[in-house]
Amino acid sequence: MPCDVKVGPSDLDVDRRAAEADLRDLRDRLLTSAPLTAAIMIIVWFLQPRGLLPLNVTLWLGLALATVVQFYPGWRFIKGAVRAFRNSTANMDTLVALGTLTAYAYSLLYALHLVGGEPFLDSGPAVITLILLGRWLEAKVRLRASSGVRELAKLVPSRARVIADGGEVIMGIGEVKPGHRVMVKAGEGIPVDGIVDEGSGYVDESAMTGEPAPRLRKPGDVVLAGTRLLNGYLVIRATRVGEFSLIAQVARLAKEAQAARLPIQSMVDKVSAYFTWVIIGVAVATLAAWLSLKAPLYVAVLHMASVLVVACPCALGLATPMSIMVGVDRATQEGVLVRNGEALEKLSKIRVMAFDKTGTLTEGNPRVVKAFINDDALALAASAEYPSNHPIARAVVQYAESLKVKATKVEEFNQLEGMGVVAVVNGRNVGVGNAKLVEGMEAKLSPREEQLARDIEAEGYTPIFVVIDGEVKGVLAIGDPPRAEAAEVVNEVRRLGLHISLLTGDSEGSALGVAKALGIGEVHANLMPDDKARVVRELKAKYGAVAMVGDGINDAVALNEADVGVAMGTGSDIAKEAGDVILVSGRLRSILTLLRLSKLVVNNIKFNIAYAFAYNLILVPVAVGLIPGLTLRPELAGLAMALSSLTVTMNAYSIKLRRV
Repeated sequence: MPCDVKVGPSDLDVDRRAAEADLRDLRDRLLTSAPLTAAIMIIVWFLQPRGLLPLNVTLWLGLALATVVQFYPGWRFIKGAVRAFRNSTANMDTLVALGTLTAYAYSLLYALHLVGGEPFLDSGPAVITLILLGRWLEAKVRLRASSGVRELAKLVPSRARVIADGGEVIMGIGEVKPGHRVMVKAGEGIPVDGIVDEGSGYVDESAMTGEPAPRLRKPGDVVLAGTRLLNGYLVIRATRVGEFSLIAQVARLAKEAQAARLPIQSMVDKVSAYFTWVIIGVAVATLAAWLSLKAPLYVAVLHMASVLVVACPCALGLATPMSIMVGVDRATQEGVLVRNGEALEKLSKIRVMAFDKTGTLTEGNPRVVKAFINDDALALAASAEYPSNHPIARAVVQYAESLKVKATKVEEFNQLEGMGVVAVVNGRNVGVGNAKLVEGMEAKLSPREEQLARDIEAEGYTPIFVVIDGEVKGVLAIGDPPRAEAAEVVNEVRRLGLHISLLTGDSEGSALGVAKALGIGEVHANLMPDDKARVVRELKAKYGAVAMVGDGINDAVALNEADVGVAMGTGSDIAKEAGDVILVSGRLRSILTLLRLSKLVVNNIKFNIAYAFAYNLILVPVAVGLIPGLTLRPELAGLAMALSSLTVTMNAYSIKLRRV
């Protein structure tokens, strides 16, 4: 049975319960205010005009019902207004509380024969009911909008079948530890991250990657908690469980991104804060203006209350956070983890897309296609590469294994970013890497080896040198073909108007080969990690905002230097990876989804803000009474305000439904 995965301080279960509690509170208040408001309207608009109730009874009965509505359902707004006042601020609740209390106070004074005109028995309750209805609908949409992130956490089974003492023991997921062997049968959810020890079967990973096609998993493959085994069986050696699993990290980071505050939101918040005080000033001025025109007091109060209610900046407050929340949730469903909500805004403004080569534009599964080396040197090279997890290191080790050449244990090991590895194997100093490593080990390439390197580069491959005790003892040609979708992605990015640049630590020849195949005109090769960051800075100075796409292994510095860093997902610990965005699916095509989604979210925010401002510009003058023949009663102002907030909310929710 499913359960929620605990993800630390921003525990999704706690957030969900808080959101549901708020929804229940709004519902309970609405269930009180709605029937009482309906009763008041029946009394005021039907019973009293037809002589079925005396005016005095109507006044006091209506006032009694209005008192309940004002100080139970409406207490939510009064409490919010008092809290804001204590902090020397004003907010949306301030305007609702002032508007409804004004109508209520005037009705009470009228019942006590202290003022004349007409009472507003139904106005305050109607406003409270309509605004509660709007907020209840907003809360429901908000809860549904973030369902994708929460549903991730529910995909992990609450129990696991652990193999122990020759049998199977059913354990709660909290009892499973790294190293335990977990049995998963066809149709069951996978409860842990781990490595397949035994068995095979197709696994549905769509919840994590957005990729609908199941993938075959067999011994040695990585499987992830929250995915589902469709057929066969698997025995998995657990590596990460509970809050440390990939799905828990994705859920936690996505939730944090949803709560991010964009620069545009900060601007809107400042405007809203000043706007509230301005509206209070306009309301007071409206009251004074109507009184100066010798209008009855009740007419002046009606216009003042309408101004306070209709101008609530609720829609402004919802414009940005709702769009960001829905956008991040939608990205998560597409296999794209947005770690920084601000990245969605920045992506819409980038002018350059810089790509790493190996593992980004290429398959990331390089192999040795040619070798000019003897078995002894190859054995030492494979031994030196064995401790490394770099794709090229794996290629050398796999090539040696295919020739039955065995690696041995190293005595010392050091990986040099952008160069290769150096190690001590059987007392011998061994280095495997590019020309910079050869130079660093004070070795020299012979004319034959230099020609071999040129020929390898001319064919689009990467030359790797093996240095043993200060002498070059072999040359390997490493091939890593472009991804099947790479050309399509590059062409589409170019069609979107972005400049494209290729940044790689590989040799110029192999980089130009890939660039030519994909139609990339600007190439920067032979780059160390710091050099990539320098090139990113140069691109920013020349063209504008830069997004860097890399595999997160040697690209961390460049990813952090870029305006937006996009890391290709590898199933590793995403919480420690560089990058504002992680393509959990590992699919290059997800970049197109990300770019389209960022524009969709930003355009959605802009529409919401423009709509909210236009709404106030149009209706505030009507509420003031500047439009001859038009009078906006407080209850109609409340309806208009509730509809504006709901419109903004539904427009933000549409991000979840649109095609990207």
